[in-house]
Amino acid sequence: MRTVYICSPYREKDSAELDRHIEYAQALTKQAIEAGLAPITPHLYMTQCLNEDKTQERAAGMAAGLALLEKCDFVIAGVKYGISEGMSREIQTADALGIEVVNADKLAYKLEYEEKKKEDNIWKYVEQHSCDFCIGKLIACTLCSCKKPIKRAYKYAKRNMEKER
Repeated sequence: MRTVYICSPYREKDSAELDRHIEYAQALTKQAIEAGLAPITPHLYMTQCLNEDKTQERAAGMAAGLALLEKCDFVIAGVKYGISEGMSREIQTADALGIEVVNADKLAYKLEYEEKKKEDNIWKYVEQHSCDFCIGKLIACTLCSCKKPIKRAYKYAKRNMEKER
């Protein structure tokens, strides 16, 4: 399971805006879980024990969040309500580390593209190596027209690609 960092606004002008930002971060976190990802959403829980209004505590929370970001496979940026100062810092850090930043609205497309690319790579492997899985390769070659070596090559490639994740 890939780990993703959820980046969305938190700071607010009033309590209604804070509630909206918290609900949005929760929705993004749920979206990531439903997509089979392991999300890290620091602004949902660090704000429960640190005071955003105290400069030192905010800085400590941001530093801890950025340390978590470094360990993630990619960042999901929820930009529906704009990009806050903290988000901007997180996105810049991800860019500097070479970590991909994905717009939350495009997450489904990214995951579909990756799945299709993975499937294409499996079939490329099958085309190149299915004869290696043929039991009768010492006898007359069927030029990969039989289904058993193709199925074996497919299972092998799929299993190995899943291990790489």
